[in-house]
Amino acid sequence: MNNYSKVLTKQVKYDLIIFFREPFFALPILLLPGVFFVLYAGMYARNGMDVDTFGGYIPMYMLLISFLTVFFNIGTQYVTDREIGIIKRLIMSPIKIYNVILTYLIRGLLISIMGFFEMIFLATVVFSIPLSNNMIIYFLSFCIMVGVMMLISLAIHGFFKNSRQVTPFTIIIFQYVLFASGMLIPVSKMVLPLRILVYFNPVYHMNQILMRVWYGKWPDIVNIAALAVVIIICGIIFKIQKQFKTDK
Repeated sequence: MNNYSKVLTKQVKYDLIIFFREPFFALPILLLPGVFFVLYAGMYARNGMDVDTFGGYIPMYMLLISFLTVFFNIGTQYVTDREIGIIKRLIMSPIKIYNVILTYLIRGLLISIMGFFEMIFLATVVFSIPLSNNMIIYFLSFCIMVGVMMLISLAIHGFFKNSRQVTPFTIIIFQYVLFASGMLIPVSKMVLPLRILVYFNPVYHMNQILMRVWYGKWPDIVNIAALAVVIIICGIIFKIQKQFKTDK
């Protein structure tokens, strides 16, 4: 194992130790995906929806639940670490900002993977919902979408100076993701101004990719290109933020 891998492994190890050191904070985050899925699936079961029909909603709910449990959690923790000076001390050391970001990404990905298997277990064992015939590729696609989601979270939260500023943002961005992602209202039924907001929403493109993979179809190149642009923008933002904090 080279030095880079050793440093990254050690960073991830200590990050997870700190995370699990507060079980009353960690356990709810780990259990929320299953709880939310039971609530959603139970609601549709009570409304008499066929399990085959509900199976098509699994990618959408997985993405939304991951957004709720990981996007804000990792982002808020990033703001808190910056507020108390942890990030500044790290990037002033030989550790690069991209190593720090990768550590957050790995933690978010591990939490999301646990939530993924919680929801798959509940779907199959509790609700007898048929799964995709393309589960391995779907799982890999899900992990990639979570990684992109975490990049966006860290890039956006990097603009906040303290955790108090995050609360209004959390409320606004959740409403935007919920109503401008095509999850609740079909995009075809929206007026043009709302449709434009949807097309600028990365979660919409993530949802489209996961839905197509779930049904064994190739993702649309437009959705892939949109997320590629988002990743490039996040990389530029990280570079600007690092330079600004180092200069200060």
